[in-house]
Parts: sequence; structure tokens; C-alpha cells
Amino acid sequence: MKINTRKNASTLNTRYRVFSLRSLTSTSILIYLIISPNLLFGQTLTDQINEAIGLYETSQPSDASIILQTVLTSPDALQLPVDLRAKSYTYLAMSEWSLYRRIATEAAVISALELDAATFILYGDSWANENPTIIDSVANKRLVEAIFQYDEAEYTTSIERLITILPVERYISSNLASEIHKYLAFNFVAQRKRKLAQQEFQTALKFNPNLTLGDDASVAPKIRRTYLTIKDNTIQRSSRNAQIGTILRSLVLPGWGQIHRGNRLRGYGYLSMQTGLLTGSILSLRSYSQARDAYGRFGATDAVTIYNRQDDINEVKTELNHLYNNYQSKGQRANVFIGLLATVWAVNVVDAMWLSWRKDEVEFTTNSSPSGRLAMDWDQQSHRWQVQYTYTW
Repeated sequence: MKINTRKNASTLNTRYRVFSLRSLTSTSILIYLIISPNLLFGQTLTDQINEAIGLYETSQPSDASIILQTVLTSPDALQLPVDLRAKSYTYLAMSEWSLYRRIATEAAVISALELDAATFILYGDSWANENPTIIDSVANKRLVEAIFQYDEAEYTTSIERLITILPVERYISSNLASEIHKYLAFNFVAQRKRKLAQQEFQTALKFNPNLTLGDDASVAPKIRRTYLTIKDNTIQRSSRNAQIGTILRSLVLPGWGQIHRGNRLRGYGYLSMQTGLLTGSILSLRSYSQARDAYGRFGATDAVTIYNRQDDINEVKTELNHLYNNYQSKGQRANVFIGLLATVWAVNVVDAMWLSWRKDEVEFTTNSSPSGRLAMDWDQQSHRWQVQYTYTW
């Protein structure tokens, strides 16, 4: 019963498309011929298309729709370049949407995508961005049709329907895009195209990391094996990228990696310590530089001045020793600050590495459930991937 429903829905959708493109009544055509006699006297189809586009852009979607339907249903329409026909369907879709004709809009969008998706994006990009629901609806219907073809083992037809939607996946929801790539993978597995299937599973997981295959009773073992392989690779790649990102952040700014991974208290602690030690290092280096310069500038003139003032050579030695000791102590203090600065920086990096390893641990669990499922979820609290494979026995 389920398959018959899909088949009827698919057939009905096709009939709606044909009906919507040929829904212009003879009365409407007659009225248009009366008000636009140049249609009968030498105006080319290209001129009519440009006229319709001008009418749409001047907020006259009704007249634009009539002209475009007349052109696209004419016997000579197939002689037009593919990109021009796709452009016509694009503007027809936008005109019909302005007139609140959803079914006709969807039919025009599908026709434009089947002819030349690049042309549809070129002329309908802003419109599609402003009206993602219509693109989402078209993609969902194509997906339903493709699933029906997949269930009927018509894998090539199913792939063709799914590929039609790929150029506009930027406008649709992530979950729907993930489902499209998942069924592309299913079809490629059925055709024994393992590499293509793996690529589609990877793309599906990028759109939806929580992707599930569905009931294991209806999923072939070879599909599960391919999916498990991609899941494992995705987990490893995600874990590796997260670790590298955390470590690089901590290398650039101590505490940043810890904050990025969710341990704010530890991260701000490292950041505060590093800020204090950096300030201390700068000030101590400045003080050391001044003491060194003072010791280096001490010369014969200074010695004679002190000797003449005190009439004692020991005063000269005392002053010189004082400058030297001050210079040495300032240098030692600067070394301590720099050493502590480097130590905290190194400990921060090691801590970031350990934190990344601990946070990226993957937990595998097996629990019974009403139906077998395979899923991977990102736990926001523990910042870990949790992979669960449940099965019934």
C-alpha cells in the first residue's frame, strides 16, 4: 500500500506539471493575441521572452506568465537554446509565485532545473534565497520520487532525479540535503560504486552529523558496512581536526584552546596567568635594560666625580659594585619572568593536548530498542562524539 501511494503521488505530480504548463485557456491566448498583435507579425520567440522578462521586472507577473506559457508550449519552443528555455522557466516560476500559484511554480522550477540548473541559479538566485520554502518543497517531492524509484530498483532513474536537486541544495534545509545524499549513496551501493557511495555518505554527514540509516530491517548489510566505515572515518577526522584546532589555538594564545573546548575556567586561568607574566616580563626587561645601560655608562669621568666629592677611592668601588649588582639582579628577575612565561605556555599546550584527547573519546554502547538503529550524536556538555548502535534480539 505504501508503494502504491508513492506511485500515485508521483504520477499525480507529473500530471500537475503537464497541466500547469498547458493551463492557459484558449480565451486567455485570444485576449493576448488581441492586445499583442505583433505575435502574429514577425516577433520572434526570443523577443517575446525578453518582453515577458521586462513585464515581470516591472511588476506585471500576470502578463509575463501568459507570454512565457505561450512561448514554452508552442511547437517551436524545442528549437530554442537550452539555457534560454531554462531562463524562461525560471522567470515563469517567479511570475507564478507572485500570483500565488504554488503548483505551477514548482513545475516551472523543476523544468528549469532539468534543463540547466546553472541558468536557474544565475537568474533566480536572489528569488530562491528569499523563498527557500518553495525550493525545499520541490526538493522534497523529487526526493520522494527518487525513493520510489530506488525501491523499484530503478537506480539510474533515481540517481538522475536526485542529481537534479544537487545544484540548489544551498537553498534547502540541511536535513533534507543530508537525505538526498544518503539516498544517492544507497543507489551507488546498489550499483556497486563503493567510492561514490562513500563520498555521498561523507557529504550527508557534513549536512547532518546525526544522520541515521533508518530501520535495520530495511537496510541492506552492505549499505550498513559502507556507512559504518564512513562514520568511523568521520569520527577520526573530526577528532583529529578538533585536536589540531585546540592545540593551535593554545599555541597562539594560552587558554584559547581550553575555552574553545568548553573548559572556560581553566582557559581564563591560563589567559590571566600568561597576561600577568607577560606584563611582568616586559617591565622586568625594561628595568634590566636601564640597569645595564647605567652600568655600561659608568666611566672615568663618573669615577673622578665621586672621588673628588668623597676623597675616597672606596666610594668609587662601592658605587661601581652597586651598579653591577643592580644590573645582575634585574637580569635574574627578567629571566625568572621569562622562564615562568615559557613554562605556563608549555603547560597550557600540553593541557590542551590532554583535554583534546579526553574530550574526543568515543563511547560505543549497545542497547536493545524496538528497532535497530545506528546513530552518532555530539554531546554539548561533555564535548564528545557518542556513537550508538542499538539492535533487537
